[in-house]
Amino acid sequence: MEDKVSNPKQTILRMWKYLKRDKTKLVFITIMVVLSTISSVLTPFLLSVGVDSFIANGKVKYLFYLVVFLAILYTLTSLFRWLTSYLMVDVSENTLYRLRKDLFNHVESLSLKFFDTHKKGDLMSRFTNDVALIDDALTDAVTGIISSIITLIGVTIMMFWMNYILAIVIILTVPILFFLVVKIGIKTGKYYSIQQEDLGFLNSYTEEILSGIKVVKSYNKEDKMIQDFEKYNHKFRDSAVRANVYANLMMPANLLVTNLGNILLIGVGAILTINNMATVGSILAFLNFASMFRNPINQLASLYASIQAALAGAGRVFDIIDEQPEILDSDDAICLDEIKGDVKFNDVSFGYDENKLVLKDINLEAKASQCIALVGPTGAGKTTIINLLTRFYEVNEGSILIDGVDILKVKKKDLRHKIGIVLQDTYLFKGTVKDNIKYGNRNASDDDVIDACIKAGAHSFIHRLPNGYDSEVLEEGVNFSQGERQLISIARAILADPDILILDEATSNIDTRTEMLVQRGMQKLMKDRTSFVIAHRLSTIKEANCILVIDDGKIVERGTHKELLNLKGFYYNLYMSQFE
Repeated sequence: MEDKVSNPKQTILRMWKYLKRDKTKLVFITIMVVLSTISSVLTPFLLSVGVDSFIANGKVKYLFYLVVFLAILYTLTSLFRWLTSYLMVDVSENTLYRLRKDLFNHVESLSLKFFDTHKKGDLMSRFTNDVALIDDALTDAVTGIISSIITLIGVTIMMFWMNYILAIVIILTVPILFFLVVKIGIKTGKYYSIQQEDLGFLNSYTEEILSGIKVVKSYNKEDKMIQDFEKYNHKFRDSAVRANVYANLMMPANLLVTNLGNILLIGVGAILTINNMATVGSILAFLNFASMFRNPINQLASLYASIQAALAGAGRVFDIIDEQPEILDSDDAICLDEIKGDVKFNDVSFGYDENKLVLKDINLEAKASQCIALVGPTGAGKTTIINLLTRFYEVNEGSILIDGVDILKVKKKDLRHKIGIVLQDTYLFKGTVKDNIKYGNRNASDDDVIDACIKAGAHSFIHRLPNGYDSEVLEEGVNFSQGERQLISIARAILADPDILILDEATSNIDTRTEMLVQRGMQKLMKDRTSFVIAHRLSTIKEANCILVIDDGKIVERGTHKELLNLKGFYYNLYMSQFE
C-alpha cells in the first residue's frame, strides 16, 4: 500500500475532491478574500498620500476625508474577513463530514481479516486525531493560501508602481524566507508523520489495556503495564517534541529576516530620500508594504507545518479508504429468495495465513432441518468452518453450497440475512434491552420481542429490571452478567427468524438451570431449520443428527452420539473426560 504521506500532491488532489463540492461557497470566499486584500493593499498608499500631500502641506480638510475613508476601508476589510471565516468554517465542516462518512462507510465494508491485522486504537486515532489535524489546517489553509497569493501579487504591483528600487530591496529577502520555509518545513512534515504513527500506537495500547483491565489486575501486572505505557508514551513525547520544535522554529527565523530587511529598507530609503528619489511618506508606506509582503510568506510558513500535519493525517485516513475489501460480491451475484437449508462443503481448505492451513479437505453435508454439531479441542477449526459459511472469510480451495448454489455467487447481505448467529462472546450496544433484541429484526413488534425472550429464557430476568425492556444497556453491556448478555443474544437470533442457525458455544456462559430453559427454546428455534452447533458441553448435542469431530483442521470422526460412543475413539474420550 502506497504511503499517502510521501505523496502530498495526490493527497491534496483527493482533499480537493471533497472541498469542491462546496464550489459556490469557495468562489464567494475567494471574492471576499480579493476585496479584503485590495482594501489592505490600498491602505499604505493612502497613508503615504496623507503624509506627503496633506500633512506636509497642511491640508487638514482633505486629511479628515482621508481618515474617514480609511475608517470605512478598515471596517469593510474586517467585514470581508469575518464573512470569509464564517463561510470557510462551514465549508471545512462539510468537507470533514463527508470524509468521516466515507471513512466509516468504507471501514464497515472491510472484511474481518482487515480487523485482524489493525488495532482498534489505531483505527480510532484515524477517526479522531487525524481528522482533527485536517480540521485545524483546513479552516485556515484555504483562505490563508488564497489571501497570501493575492496579497503578494497586489503588494508587488503597488510597490513597483511607487518605487521600484525599494520594491527590489524588499524582494531580496524572499529567497532567504523561502529557503527557511522549505528546509524547516520538510523536517516538520517528516516528524509530524512519525508523531501521528506513535500517537496511533499509544492509543491502540491504551485501548487494549483498558479493555483487558480485569486480566491486568487479576495477575497483578499493573506495574508492568505502567512501564510499557511509559515506554510508548516516551516515544510519542520525543516525536512530538521534534515535530513541534521544528514547527516553532519557523516564526523566530522569519522574525529575524523581517527585522534585518526593515533595517536595510530604512537605510536605502534614507539614502533615496536625501537624493530626492523617495519621500518620508513613501518610506512609511514601504515599511507597511514590507510587512504586508512578508506576512503572507510568514503565514504560509506557519501554515506549512499545519498543512504537513494535516497531510500526514489525511494520508493515514486515505490509507484506510484505499484498503480493498477481500470479500466482494461478483458482478452476477444473486439473491436467495426461499431456501430449504441444504448445506454442503466440498473439499474445503482454508488458512488465515495462506502458508498455514487451518482447515484441510473438509467435506460435510447438512440436509434441510438437520442439526449438525461440531466438537473438538480448542483451535481445531470449528469456528473457522462457521466463518466460511457466513463468508466472513473466503475459502482457499473447494466450495460451499446452499441448496446447490455456491455461496460465492450469492450476495453477502442476502446470505447473512438467511443465517442467524449466536456467538460465544456476546456484544451488546448502548441503548435499551429492547433495542438490542430488535437488532435482529427492526420491524418486530413488542409482542414479538417478548415472545423471543420467553423462548430464549430471558424474559424472567428482563421483566425484573427496573424499567423492564426499556432498561438502559451501558457500554458493552457491562451492567449485565455474561449469562444475561448471552440470553439477550439468543433472543436476538430467535427474533431474526433465520433459515440457517449457528450456535457458537451459545450456552457456554449460562448456569445449568438456565441452560435447561434455553435448550427448550433452542429446540423450538432449531425445529425445521438447518442448525450448526459448536459445543464443548457434549451433553447439549446428544440429539444432533450428526456430530462432526474436528481435530487439527480435519474431520476425524462423524456420526450420531451413540455411534461415536460405540467407536470408543476421539469423541468417546472427550465425552468421558467431561463426566469423570
